[in-house]
Amino acid sequence: MQHALAALLGVVQRSIRTQAMLTAGERVLVAVSGGADSTGLLLALARLRDKLGVALVAAHVNHRLRGAAADLDEACAAESAATLEVAFVRSELPAELGHGSNLEARARTLRYASLQDTARIHGCAKIATGHTLDDQAETVLMRLIRGSSGRGLGAIRPRRADGVIRPLIDCRRAAVEAVVRQAGLRYRVDDSNRDPRFLRTHVRERVLPLLAELNPSIARACANLAAATRAERMIVSAWADAQLAGGANDGRLDVDWLLARAPSVRPLLLRRWLLRAGVAAGSLTARHAQAVLQLAEAGRGRAEVHLPGGWTAHRAGSSVVLDRQASAGRRLARPREKLF
Repeated sequence: MQHALAALLGVVQRSIRTQAMLTAGERVLVAVSGGADSTGLLLALARLRDKLGVALVAAHVNHRLRGAAADLDEACAAESAATLEVAFVRSELPAELGHGSNLEARARTLRYASLQDTARIHGCAKIATGHTLDDQAETVLMRLIRGSSGRGLGAIRPRRADGVIRPLIDCRRAAVEAVVRQAGLRYRVDDSNRDPRFLRTHVRERVLPLLAELNPSIARACANLAAATRAERMIVSAWADAQLAGGANDGRLDVDWLLARAPSVRPLLLRRWLLRAGVAAGSLTARHAQAVLQLAEAGRGRAEVHLPGGWTAHRAGSSVVLDRQASAGRRLARPREKLF
């Protein structure tokens, strides 16, 4: 057991160091679902906290979607925290979460919002989640299947700008689970992980095992692809920023300048322009950028494109202008065709 745990801790330490995840003196909120991965995360950070010089708070978010099973998940998470001598806090999501479509995405959004609130309350600078190398590989394959752009293939970031970190991102799920079992910690198995309604279930149970027959290192290969894609996106973003200096100013994008660029890079430049202006990255899709591109290419029409967060883009002479919908009253007097 000690050898397996030491090996896991070595991988975690290396990931924390190379990705600059933690700084001595920080408080870390550890998201603990009660499952094997998050329990393994709590175990690893509890063993490393003195060496890293950090303080830990274990946080459980009860989704209230599985009745008594959800309460058992919470009890298991609390038990692990107590065993490892880590302070435990809990929160819960709205009861109506189970109503409506796209349950997985809504639950994830609300879970992170709850964790961010809890982190602020308890003075935690970082939020650690239990994503593993297997989660990374599954995410890459899911995005390939859905036809994601290069940006999407960056998949799970080891460290996010909002303080979320993934110390287990280079650890295999089976190794984490084995260490948890050997440490005598209880964990729960979420039956929804095998729900055939979710694409991740098919990737986990069918696609990855098949690919592993062709390449036993497929999980690492997917993770390497994600890391290379993220690095390339950083370079491309810096290039796009330099390019935009010649064609964008104060929320206006010069159409002649844009159309002088190669067709293949116009959507990329448009997306970067929208992000720099303040449109939220999480809700800005390729369809949005394509709609604004069509607006630019359409000539001097009176159409407008509605974007996330109350933003709109419209033509004004030889420019595309981006502004907030708060000025919609002015545009209501001049109706335009809606493109999106």
